[in-house]
Amino acid sequence: MSDMWTALEPTATTVEPGSSASVRLRVRNTGDTVEEYRLQVVGAAAGWARVQPDVLRLYPGAEGTAEVQFAPPRTPDAQAGPTPFGVQVRPRETPQSADVVEGQVTVGPFAELRTELLPLIVRGRMRAKASVAVDNLGNQQLTASFSGRENGEELEVEAEPGSVQVAPGRAGFADLNLKPGAISWVGGTRKHPFTVSVVRAGVPEPVELRGTYVQPSVIPRWAMAVLSVLVALLVAFAVVWFQHKPTLATAAREKQGKQQQLPQGDGMKEAPTPSPSASKEERKEEPPPDTGQDEKPGGSGGGGGGQDDKPKGPKTHTIRSAEGGGWYLEVKEGKTRDETYVGQNPALTDKFGKNQDWILHHYPESDTYSLEPANAPGKILDQKGGTNIAQIYNAPPENIKSGQLPDNQKWKLEKRPDGLTRIVGVGSGECLVDMQNDKSAITWQCDDNSKAMGWTISDWNG
Repeated sequence: MSDMWTALEPTATTVEPGSSASVRLRVRNTGDTVEEYRLQVVGAAAGWARVQPDVLRLYPGAEGTAEVQFAPPRTPDAQAGPTPFGVQVRPRETPQSADVVEGQVTVGPFAELRTELLPLIVRGRMRAKASVAVDNLGNQQLTASFSGRENGEELEVEAEPGSVQVAPGRAGFADLNLKPGAISWVGGTRKHPFTVSVVRAGVPEPVELRGTYVQPSVIPRWAMAVLSVLVALLVAFAVVWFQHKPTLATAAREKQGKQQQLPQGDGMKEAPTPSPSASKEERKEEPPPDTGQDEKPGGSGGGGGGQDDKPKGPKTHTIRSAEGGGWYLEVKEGKTRDETYVGQNPALTDKFGKNQDWILHHYPESDTYSLEPANAPGKILDQKGGTNIAQIYNAPPENIKSGQLPDNQKWKLEKRPDGLTRIVGVGSGECLVDMQNDKSAITWQCDDNSKAMGWTISDWNG
């Protein structure tokens, strides 16, 4: 029968997002047989924590140690505050006697706010509406309040609601009601600039969003021009009418003289019988003009044919981890905007298109590469400044082609002794790590014995 003793040193620690911290796990074999213990982090912190090594083989009475490492990403996924965790210690021979050692890791807070005015230009004759969006990119709840700066008495700006509370990773919205001080009846279009201030609780400096309210006149300028022409024509017609008034009189005049009696009887000639009309000839209807509607576009004309084959794009590769079941490197949730995190997925999927396909751009002069996701042209794999987070970020196409890129966007692809490939950031010298969490890949100090740092790149020999 197998038995064991476990302990964490210390049982609690603190870590800042984008940084790392660790505690030590001690395991002692108190049984009388050789035992192999499998170690795994469980709980809310499992997504950004790992144990090294994850297997301890101990003789009776022997004690081993492992390091539990915490590397919370600088994202809303690692929420601020204390987070309980556990390390499961499962003996191979007697898995039913597994033990869970419990501890606590406190994640430091950070705030990151993104605001947007939608749309930047609004139109309306008597009123208009816009919206303010607040994205909480930090790991703690925030409160944002809104105030509209009016342009004198020309425009009134009111936010509804006046403030919102936004949870980490979520967005809050407020409606803006814009009302001009006066209606523009004629005179074309007027433009009223306005400003909306977004103030985060605890931060005195506001974020200012600027927009433009475009106010067309009720009667457009072209209608006034047409009306002016019509009035001028009407006045001219009236002048001509009254100056040259026509005299209307009958041309029939009664002749004076003796009245003559009409002839009667035989003296009255019969009216001639109308001669029969000529036989009607049938009219041939002229054929309608040829409109060309019966002809199909691209029909069987002189040189018609099928469409030219579309040119094929650059060759793509999949990048697969050697850890566990072999997770594929992907752009998280298929998103294509800057600062989208690069995650991992255990299976190939076409749910988001080509977010698991990568284009490798090689720069022979430095033997480095940039990695461009096939679903986001013009973006490349980037190590976020000051952190160990992997993300995608915009790069000019000419720079991707020439290799004129900063070091945090260039990578070394190096063969390891075991045949796997390690992906090394040129700027940090750290290796890309599969965290097996489908959230965010990170970089860490290179270790050729770690399967999580070994990758297989399809159709690539180095």
